[in-house]
Amino acid sequence: MKVPWPHERCILCSQSAALTEEHLIPRSLGGRLTADLLCKSCNDELGHRVEAHAKKDPAIALAVYNFAASHPEQAQQIADGIALVVQSEGGTSKAQRRGADVRVKPHQLPDGSLVQPTDEARASVERMLEKRGTPPIPFEEALSKFDSAPLDERVELEPGLAIVKWSVVSVQPDLSGSSLDPLLPLKIAFEFLACHLGSAIYDTAPPFEAIRESLRTGVLDESIEVEFLGAQREQPLHGLLFEGNSPYARVQIRLFGSLAYRVHFKNLAVGGTRFVYTHLLDSGQEGIAEAK
Repeated sequence: MKVPWPHERCILCSQSAALTEEHLIPRSLGGRLTADLLCKSCNDELGHRVEAHAKKDPAIALAVYNFAASHPEQAQQIADGIALVVQSEGGTSKAQRRGADVRVKPHQLPDGSLVQPTDEARASVERMLEKRGTPPIPFEEALSKFDSAPLDERVELEPGLAIVKWSVVSVQPDLSGSSLDPLLPLKIAFEFLACHLGSAIYDTAPPFEAIRESLRTGVLDESIEVEFLGAQREQPLHGLLFEGNSPYARVQIRLFGSLAYRVHFKNLAVGGTRFVYTHLLDSGQEGIAEAK
């Protein structure tokens, strides 16, 4: 869904420029609500600095993992790149989701052996055999042994060169990442307020300048608070709600149903109609309605 934006200035730097499509909720998290609010420079900067690491947050990583488990077809793009922990008979390894595959991150064990995805390991074995000067027939025999090696058994390809294809016991989300940057909920809330306010978002009054300065510098102004909220159960939905003024403007952001953030703009009051946006991730249905 795209919100019309007839204005010609970027809502962050306030410069007149060609405006680019901005996903209010990041596309990497499955967001589909867009508006041409930002110039390319500001869009790229926020994407790189604020949005890029969202899936490293443990709560978001778990929500993405659970959504992918229950809705694999709809979650292919969302789950791409999520950090995982793979447990095998050989130990624990870091991994990433790549499409429908789980790719172990190459790493070296204390004994000097190398852990790699199977296809990369085969290529590494070929390079080792070439470096050793292995003749053609033993070379092909070693690769044949690699291809037919049973799981969880040490197989010697040639003297001094052995491999083990470990079977995967479990795959879990990696919950060791850094917490969500509060600038991400602020970015989403500011852009949703822009959809309410229209040209008034360009106001240079201190409350608006504090928001822009926070997003530009990465330092949250003391007049802005980002509150993490819990939820009773996970639902396959994203949502945005302008809660109104109590006594100041507040925007609530819901991700994957189970994660919620409330952004408090303590020096700002916004009038007019309140809107709520919902996006059902399982069906793709979207809607904006007047909040009751």
